[in-house]
Amino acid sequence: MMNATNLSNSTLEMLVSPVMTMAVPAIYLVVFVCSTPFNLVSLVALVSLHSKRPNSTSVLTINLSLADLLYSAFLPLQVLYHLRGNNWPWGSALCGLTTAALYCNMHCSVLISCAIAFERYCGVVHPLRTKHWHTTRRASITCLLIWAFVLVMQYPLFRWDLTLQVTELDITTCFDVLPRRIFENSRNAYLYFIFVMMMFNVLPLAMLVGCYVAVARELRRSSPLETDCSEMKREMSLRRQAQTTVALATLCFVVCYLPTAILHTLHLVFHAQGYGRLYMYYELALSINSFNCCFDPFLYYFASREFRWALRKRFGWCCPLINESGNTALVSKTG
Repeated sequence: MMNATNLSNSTLEMLVSPVMTMAVPAIYLVVFVCSTPFNLVSLVALVSLHSKRPNSTSVLTINLSLADLLYSAFLPLQVLYHLRGNNWPWGSALCGLTTAALYCNMHCSVLISCAIAFERYCGVVHPLRTKHWHTTRRASITCLLIWAFVLVMQYPLFRWDLTLQVTELDITTCFDVLPRRIFENSRNAYLYFIFVMMMFNVLPLAMLVGCYVAVARELRRSSPLETDCSEMKREMSLRRQAQTTVALATLCFVVCYLPTAILHTLHLVFHAQGYGRLYMYYELALSINSFNCCFDPFLYYFASREFRWALRKRFGWCCPLINESGNTALVSKTG
């Protein structure tokens, strides 16, 4: 653990601001209380569904639910840390583990959401060409590669000592004020953060928007004038369900992740020029970002009739009925 005795006044004000010590922990607490039971229930329903009808989409959604659940599991430490005035008493090792776990699960959630959107894109735009892709084995390999890639990207967080003792405030921060030795080679440090931002923010957003536009265009191009045939109605229902899934995933990303990406970029730019006030708002956006864990279970629920059936079978008393017209299975027709 390093000591810091020459922090700027703006940094000290940021560490004791109500945003950091009240708003951020309050948001994390709400997310933990809401997302944990929702994702536990979703995971049980998804595993039940997968055990009866294994498919590629259920493998992806189970991994997405696990990523959200693991992210929520580390939030209590963040809540306590911020409520204590940004004071971390549990050592540098746990600080590194908690920080890496939070970013790891958040980034896994982003990439798995992209994989689900891409699968829906393939099922609608290229159903015959990509039909052989939709296997549980390929989905499992995809998830393993995602988890492995994200873990490798978080390696610096495990290696660095992210704690810093702020003598002016008599606190020890965790990842909020980074030791200067991390930036001894500032070019490499900034390149690392920019690469992370590109891989887990910019490219996923471009992919989600691209998938949604392609699916919407294909639906508009192939929509029949009449849908009297029950098979045609079923086909169009599946395609529109795929569009809904991609649209919801894109909306969640734009609402939750885009503000974080923008503020992170601005923070890096202005921090290099000696202006650090934006970090406080980046932390606030990062806490709002965590609401994505709460949205994913509702995405499963409203986009999948089979998921609703699995929920009602196990938790019928708490799962209201909604319009079940058409076939809106969790899996695409090519799944």
